[in-house]
Amino acid sequence: MNEKSEWQFLIDYVKDDTTDFGLDSCRNQLLALWTVYCMHNDLDVDTAMYDAVLLDLFNALSLEQRRELCRNYYPKFDDVMGVWLA
Repeated sequence: MNEKSEWQFLIDYVKDDTTDFGLDSCRNQLLALWTVYCMHNDLDVDTAMYDAVLLDLFNALSLEQRRELCRNYYPKFDDVMGVWLA
């Protein structure tokens, strides 16, 4: 799978109506997809490229999803999404 396809898969997961970030399984799936995406594309935590791509992902989330994941607070989202990459 190339970078563009992998990114689209991640976005499709976020946009899927059945994805409920109130559930541990959905949050863990997002973390797994993000972690693999970063590993495949050599994104290192707290680099400019990582931060830019993560912000794109944050912006793809609905307001409700942001509330469930990080109370709509980007720095918390950054912490949550990088937990398996540290």
